[in-house]
Amino acid sequence: MRRALPLFLVGILLAISLDASLMDIWQELQASLAAGGGSGIEQQVEAVQEEAVELDVWRMSSFAAALVAWATVHPTVQGEAMVRAAREMDPKYPSSYFLQARWNWRQGASVQAVGDYMKGWLALFDFEPTRRGVLAWLILWTVVSVGLTFLSMMIVVTIRHLRDLIYDIHDLGTRLFRPANAWVFTLVVLFMPLFAGFGPVWLGVYLFALSWVYLSVPLRIWAVVGCLVLAAAGPALGWMQDGLLHSPRLIDRVGTMLDDRQVDFASLREFSDLERDFQEVPAYHLILGELLRMHGEPGLAKVQFQKASLADPDNQISLIFLGNLAMEDSDTRRAIQLYNSALQINSQDAFAYHNLSLAYDLSRRFQEGDEARARAREIAGRDEASRGLRGRDPRIRYPRLERKDVAELVALSTPDLQLAAGLTQSPKVPIKQLLTPLSMVFFVGALLGVAILFIRLRFYPPANECTKCGKIYRLEQGFGESSVYCSQCVSVFLKRDVVSIEQQTSKLEQIRVWERWSSLVRRGASLVLPGSSWLRGERAWIGMLVSFLAWFFLTGGLIWGPMFLPRIEPLAVVIPLQIGLLLLFAIVAARSAMVAWNRR
Repeated sequence: MRRALPLFLVGILLAISLDASLMDIWQELQASLAAGGGSGIEQQVEAVQEEAVELDVWRMSSFAAALVAWATVHPTVQGEAMVRAAREMDPKYPSSYFLQARWNWRQGASVQAVGDYMKGWLALFDFEPTRRGVLAWLILWTVVSVGLTFLSMMIVVTIRHLRDLIYDIHDLGTRLFRPANAWVFTLVVLFMPLFAGFGPVWLGVYLFALSWVYLSVPLRIWAVVGCLVLAAAGPALGWMQDGLLHSPRLIDRVGTMLDDRQVDFASLREFSDLERDFQEVPAYHLILGELLRMHGEPGLAKVQFQKASLADPDNQISLIFLGNLAMEDSDTRRAIQLYNSALQINSQDAFAYHNLSLAYDLSRRFQEGDEARARAREIAGRDEASRGLRGRDPRIRYPRLERKDVAELVALSTPDLQLAAGLTQSPKVPIKQLLTPLSMVFFVGALLGVAILFIRLRFYPPANECTKCGKIYRLEQGFGESSVYCSQCVSVFLKRDVVSIEQQTSKLEQIRVWERWSSLVRRGASLVLPGSSWLRGERAWIGMLVSFLAWFFLTGGLIWGPMFLPRIEPLAVVIPLQIGLLLLFAIVAARSAMVAWNRR
């Protein structure tokens, strides 16, 4: 008898807890967690879960977060039980998977640890708060990698063709002025942005635009696209900050609560604060009443359903909610009245007929109950009993409110009311973001590059670079030159009989020096800027792809992973991600270096 007494007392306490609201039960559990746990903590967790089942609640994210936080500092058997409970309260909450993965790894269960780690990553994309952070992280990571890719292309193109550009400008200066003033003209043209009072960024974009005439057609297209992409990169990051880094709008959070049956007391409080603004809107009272009922506050929910019915007497949904609450309070007479009133408004509502049949059965009016049940099945089919959401009594079915009902609430409201309630955001003018100084640099660079390219191709074609010795020349300057070899190489390699041995030896030595230095620069550039070896001819897209992958993997392993991922999910292990990204970068960089090393 003495052993049975404690069990009896525990049963009494659980019975009292089940009669309390969901928040009351959770506060009791929270007090036990603050006290360090105990033998009855599992029973309290079960009480919370049972209350959630009665309320047809599927997700309790805040409760799951609290259990995982407690388990993090209590890595015991009881802590593992709390992690399992957190998964049941919200299967989408990622921290429970990462914590379990960490524990499994320490215990030597590497296979289970990897599985939990992958589940945690999937949950990061499935859980709304972390999903926004991960998307913002990936977009920022990708935009920066794309920007670095095009900046690398600009650097490679500008440096590679700087000799050609200097030669052409000097040649033009020689034609326009005296030879002594040609170098002054060259310096003025090259550094014109600095003389005009602009900064080094303008100078870099300006020299890049002057080099377009020496590029192949595919690379010219990439150059124009690069300027436009870099001009739009800043506004894209601003859009990301406004759209993703800010907390979700209230209407989105309310829609998630309704669709996923998610408990969120903070959003509920914020939505309930709008009652003064939406006092005459029946849809608002209906949604608020359903949220209150879902959070275990049937008394407050009943008040909101009554307000919805008074604001719109022709809507039968609020009457069905009120009838269901009356049924849960064992007031079947009142429930029958409300269901019949709903059917007078809409005689095709299957929910009203289904719940009315249950009310008749409980009142021992079985014939009327069978008639109402048959009518419900005639309207909704044989599965009419499974439609909607269950109440505390599983036989009661509630109409389901969804995200679209919240969207209709916003659509029916005036714009001023939407802004005052914070349900919408004031529209931003994207053109203003495109007029920032940095964006204007690249926009002007794109226009300038296209204009100069048109003028150069029409009136002043580019100089040629000898593929043998690297000498820069113009075809109109001398007889015997080709589009591939300069006149000296033509004489040495195609007209050997008319060239002395000393001249041939001197030219070969010049070619060896050129090949040595050009190979050294090309191989060094392939290591510092992977993909640069492909940035010419028809295969320029390969160089751009290799450069992007290299920057994406390198910045992800050194910057984005360790800097941002712990802020999104503190329990996520960053080292495996870093190792994988840096290994991928090493593979891409090695491949780029091999191509540059083997090329002559």
